[in-house]
Amino acid sequence: MEKKTLTKAVEKVRTAQMNRFPRVQRGVALITILLVVVIATVLATAMVSDQHMSIQRTRNFLTMNQARQYALGGEELSRQILWDDFEQGEGRDYLQEEWANPNLQFDFEEGEVQIQIEDLQGRLNVNSLGGQGAEYQLARVRFTNLFAGLGIDPAHIDRIADWIDEDTNARNLGAEDFEYLALKLPYRTSGQMIADVSELRLLLDLEQEDYEQLLPNLVALPSTSSPLNVNTASAQVLQSISDGLGFETAELLVSQREELQGFGTVLEFLQSPELAGTGISGNGLGVQSAFFEVRVKARFRERFAYLTSIVQRNPTDGSMRVIYRNSSKKIIPLVKDPDASSEKTTDA
Repeated sequence: MEKKTLTKAVEKVRTAQMNRFPRVQRGVALITILLVVVIATVLATAMVSDQHMSIQRTRNFLTMNQARQYALGGEELSRQILWDDFEQGEGRDYLQEEWANPNLQFDFEEGEVQIQIEDLQGRLNVNSLGGQGAEYQLARVRFTNLFAGLGIDPAHIDRIADWIDEDTNARNLGAEDFEYLALKLPYRTSGQMIADVSELRLLLDLEQEDYEQLLPNLVALPSTSSPLNVNTASAQVLQSISDGLGFETAELLVSQREELQGFGTVLEFLQSPELAGTGISGNGLGVQSAFFEVRVKARFRERFAYLTSIVQRNPTDGSMRVIYRNSSKKIIPLVKDPDASSEKTTDA
């Protein structure tokens, strides 16, 4: 009897153990399934997030690319404006013409383009100091007058000429490779035409304050003989034509040309009462321009693109070509705001 009881007890224990193992196995399987679900969820979330970021990057790229295309379209619009100006056949360029309007703005689907066109021949060309003979002497006189009017050391005129010329012989107040190689951070002169006015920051001992005064009055054109347009030059630049022409007289000339809507010819300019007795020659002067700077600010949706181009227009047939492009200069053109008390152009 006791033996039967013991046997039943042993069988009961075995049965309990056998029933327990499947429950343990089921628990492990459930945990495994939960881990798989968690991992799958994390992976799916990561994939969705990566896909969303990829879509966003693609959208931003396409939007930015469209803004750049709008900027190029602004350049093309500027060329069309300059072509229309040439077709009018007046043979002169002045600041009351459509191309000189500081508020050129065009609206497109989901965007806009703002344009500024500036006549570069209304400034003194630094590369004219690399000319020869009478051409160089004329340029030197004008730069001397400009520097004197701005209170800048005229030694920099020789240094600009030395920077451009190919020889290593320093002029009286100039500087060549030897002086530049003696600097703490040595470098050589260019030995070729200046590509951009910002290159003047490399001139020996040119202070930032002097550079900022010169900047709005100078330009770097790929020609040593481009005439100065008296219809677009500022009073400061006009004053440089002759040492006998004061700044106040130059301002009177600017006011007179605004009333006339530009001088018709150089002779008309020279016959101005303000120039009587000054003995100014018409050499190196003109009323028509071939080089223009086009600055474009384009917007497509929430993206902006900027473009600065230099356009050369043939004065004979009006054909044009772009000789320079820079998409890094950010400008905000003048736009009329009826609620604003003033208008200004700033660099962004």
